[in-house]
Amino acid sequence: MRTVRYLALLLACASCTQQAQVDAATQMDPLAEQYVRLALALGQHDEHYVDAYFGPEEWRGDAQDNAQTLVKIIAAAEELVAKIRAIDVTGEEYVIVLRQDYIASHVESLAAVARMRSGERLTFDEESKAVYGFVAPTFPAEHYEKTLADIDALLPGEGPLHERVYEFSLQFRVPSDKIEAMVRAGIDECRARTLRRMTLPDGESFVLEMVSGNPWGAYNWYQGNSQGLIQIETSRPKSLGSAITMGCHEGYPGHHTFSSLLDQNFFRQRGWVEFSVLPLFSPQGVIFEGSGDFAARVAFPGDSRNEFLRNTIMPIAGIESADLETADRLRDLTQKIRYASIEAARKFLDGDWDRAQTEDWLMRYALTPPESIDAWFGFTERYRAYRINYTLGEDLVKEFVRRENPNADEEGDWQALAKLLSYPPTPGLFADF
Repeated sequence: MRTVRYLALLLACASCTQQAQVDAATQMDPLAEQYVRLALALGQHDEHYVDAYFGPEEWRGDAQDNAQTLVKIIAAAEELVAKIRAIDVTGEEYVIVLRQDYIASHVESLAAVARMRSGERLTFDEESKAVYGFVAPTFPAEHYEKTLADIDALLPGEGPLHERVYEFSLQFRVPSDKIEAMVRAGIDECRARTLRRMTLPDGESFVLEMVSGNPWGAYNWYQGNSQGLIQIETSRPKSLGSAITMGCHEGYPGHHTFSSLLDQNFFRQRGWVEFSVLPLFSPQGVIFEGSGDFAARVAFPGDSRNEFLRNTIMPIAGIESADLETADRLRDLTQKIRYASIEAARKFLDGDWDRAQTEDWLMRYALTPPESIDAWFGFTERYRAYRINYTLGEDLVKEFVRRENPNADEEGDWQALAKLLSYPPTPGLFADF
């Protein structure tokens, strides 16, 4: 009899344990819905906040018909964060742990954005930490001097260095009437290379549009159900390399691929509603932009980049000759001065520099050509600390890939990037870095 009672107790405990595991994995669902509704509510105060939404239409309608004040949104978000963080995920699969961090970090970010929209002022670094989860490093002018000297030696001549870099870049400039054909060819090649290494959702596709009058060079507007809209800003100069950078960044294996996979794997298959909304100002921006930028290096390793540009893109652009080898060395060197642009944004937005001082820094240390200055200010004033997502994001993604593939072989890089794109894009992925 004692043995029977003991077995019954074991079965009861096992049932309790199973129930606890189910609760830990599923109690996030109603909290995730609350997050989505708050994101839509905040979108009523900031037209740029919700980049895409493809969840229940009644939720969008409710956000419009029953608009919440920023004060209520902030209070609800702070309460929601506490509930999410209180969930015990001990023993859960890694993706559940990441899901908890994803929802919590996004609600924390949402609260910070709402506070800013209600008038709270944050420094550049405070904003980047509160909204995106990271702070970009800051470097003095001396940090860039060695690299600038190397660029000066690569492109010797008279006049300011930024002018020489600009003059060198003109040989790669694509005529405006050739941009669409060039971009299509780039996206097609990026997709073909991605399909050889990754499985994309059935029926995924996108529409490509040429537009003008925007502060960005290209944009991917995800539509849901693996459908996308990629817009190319034709008023911004495009070079031969744009075929690859835009094709990979906006398309494959960049934004369109990442959004399609998140939609399929988490929203449509698991029913995780938090993936039905893509907020622009949120922690996922670091991984989205970082993986988009790093994607081109994974898709076009070694000499394959120049081979594609020379054999496919140059004929489309009507360019007969171009010094692609020197351009490669210049591209590698300018990677080392990327944080100069972030430093300019930090100083300008914090009020430490006026426009003239910022322009001087940009031309001297970021080698920004005068024709791009207005666009730089337009982007910075609208998107503010979002700038960190490209540079710091690429570095974080590279660290993740190198941790997974220390040998830096081509196949290993693809596998590591695919692994990253299979996870919820949350700061928790980089907790050990």
